[in-house]
Amino acid sequence: MRRHLSIGILVLALTLSAAAVRETGSIGRATIRLGHPGGPLLAPLYVAMEQGFFMEEGRDVEVTRFGSGADVGYALLAGRIDAAFLEPSPSFRLLNEHDWADVRVAGVITFPYGATVVVREDLDLRLSDLEGRTIAAGSRYCRLLQQFRHDAERLGVNAGEINFVYLDFAVMLPALEAGRVDAIVTRSSLALLAQEAGHRVLYQNWDAQPGDACCPLYLAHVEYFLLVRGLGGREVSALDPALRRASDQPTAEMRRATIEATGFPLAMPPTFPVARYSAISQELERELGRWAWTAE
Repeated sequence: MRRHLSIGILVLALTLSAAAVRETGSIGRATIRLGHPGGPLLAPLYVAMEQGFFMEEGRDVEVTRFGSGADVGYALLAGRIDAAFLEPSPSFRLLNEHDWADVRVAGVITFPYGATVVVREDLDLRLSDLEGRTIAAGSRYCRLLQQFRHDAERLGVNAGEINFVYLDFAVMLPALEAGRVDAIVTRSSLALLAQEAGHRVLYQNWDAQPGDACCPLYLAHVEYFLLVRGLGGREVSALDPALRRASDQPTAEMRRATIEATGFPLAMPPTFPVARYSAISQELERELGRWAWTAE
């Protein structure tokens, strides 16, 4: 009888404990499991981790680096992590194909937009050497390409003699690595990743403006979505201000934290800005619709 009573009390205690977790989303200082694919465009995350900003917001955040964006997405769907930084393209695929998972976009990491030409690491080329070379661009009418062509012609390069091929941004760096192209015309954020791989920036114009099918305005500056699954307002309200505080730190401090976290000093050249975290814009929220996270 005494044994049955003890088991009954234990079951009741566990039931009440589980109910408390469902209601509050935490017991004391809950742990939020956050995944990311790594790289130099996650400066706000590195700073928040280093400076203890998550802890100061009352939450333990267990951060895991995965080998790829696909691994991050699978971990989120499998319930191994509660939040993730994932690039827009795979994020949209995940949201579209796994609507049952109830994943939401709670914030974004952005990087300044700019037109950049990156030359393959084994080539020593100047602008005047690009005639006759094979260069990848997003599309024939991409504003990045238009900006580059304008500037190249102004500097005496006959852009009509360049062999342009058109690739999705996602496959430009692999094409460069494989030697299929000699250079790429791309966003400055992708150029940062290319430099991390050892390639060289030949041309850059920060005044290029987005707003075409290649780079729509609502996504032009966005490098990562902060995806959340099964998190309540208290948890998201801990992640968001910590990442905002990190993004308010001086650029030099964010660059230093990124270099230390990635181990690639060349990935953060002093002439480049750093990525920063913010809430989703009104334009992006309209595009996302019900996929945008809102406090319930």
